[in-house]
Amino acid sequence: MPDILIEVTVQQSPDKVYKALTEQDGIASWWTTGAKAQPQIGTISEFPFYNGQILMKMEVAELEPQHVEWKALSGVPDWPGTRVTWDLSPAEQGTRVQFGHRDFASAEGSLPFSTYNWAWYMVSLKEYVETGTGRPHTGAANT
Repeated sequence: MPDILIEVTVQQSPDKVYKALTEQDGIASWWTTGAKAQPQIGTISEFPFYNGQILMKMEVAELEPQHVEWKALSGVPDWPGTRVTWDLSPAEQGTRVQFGHRDFASAEGSLPFSTYNWAWYMVSLKEYVETGTGRPHTGAANT
């Protein structure tokens, strides 16, 4: 099963990165401004894109200071059953973030598009945690 794997170093503490990945205001600042999320295992988070034409629903599966995991429930057709993970570890200049979107059924479908977009949003996460300003999806059809 193909996975998307991205690694980035963020020049802030693991605690700050963890908050950006788990708190609603943090997620809305780097991924999508309409995020509805709670940092509690078992809750269902909602992430709208393209004025709500696509609504990603993710179950919060794991929340540890070094590991965050969501299970995709709906959204892009081949996302249900995949897992989105972040592993955090201290790095010389901050935090090493190892991102994964795992368990795609094949390399067909949305995998190439998702890879590009996750890379964009990992840069947005880095910018948000380091500067306070990310580049989240705003809901418009072209962002």
